[in-house]
Amino acid sequence: SGSFSEDFTYADQLTSKGWVFVNNSDPIGEAGWRRGRYEQINLANKKLTAGVVTVGFPAYIAQNGPHDFMSCDITACGNQTGSGSWSAWLISPAVPMKNGDSIIFYTMANAIDVDPTNGLSTTDRLQVRLNITDASANVGNDTSSVGNFTRLIYDSNPGLANNNSGGHPTTWTRVRLLVSGIPGSGSIPAGRFAFRYYIHDGGLYGGSTGAIFPSVLGIDQLRFVRK
Repeated sequence: SGSFSEDFTYADQLTSKGWVFVNNSDPIGEAGWRRGRYEQINLANKKLTAGVVTVGFPAYIAQNGPHDFMSCDITACGNQTGSGSWSAWLISPAVPMKNGDSIIFYTMANAIDVDPTNGLSTTDRLQVRLNITDASANVGNDTSSVGNFTRLIYDSNPGLANNNSGGHPTTWTRVRLLVSGIPGSGSIPAGRFAFRYYIHDGGLYGGSTGAIFPSVLGIDQLRFVRK
């Protein structure tokens, strides 16, 4: 039927299922989308003000453990302490699509900056885009490009507001989207959708404006349901 589900329990198996990872952040960092981040780090070792803090959050549904989701975070860009741009893509397998099909998932992001002694609200943004042109995973090769994923059906925080002030949800929140914009018969034999972590001019200290603090954003319990 083309419907499928993905619980993201085994992130290392996604590529074999047809998922594609692309990190177009500038400068590129150590990781784009990855197994759900939920860990303790010692910020004192990184010459920041706090000691041991928890980074990330547990999965919405943890079948094997709290990392059973997908996340993207500040480390996707390599210029964390200056001003960087994030554009990291998690691209679905090619599937038959028609207008009215549903993409359902849960998402959340951190509410407080990785150094909690700063008392700063974080800033995260998730887009969902469709490639209804072909079955490729072409997203271009720079931070602004979208390749064939020209159809935007979700943007959680286009104004880059702080998450605590109308930005990305800070508790696990269900999102249901509808495929739309397919011309003609309203269906195609194969297309793709993609999750894009997308922020310009941010950083550990807020980027050039001092106001945009990327943190950790997660997705879990995905369902693609044919109409």
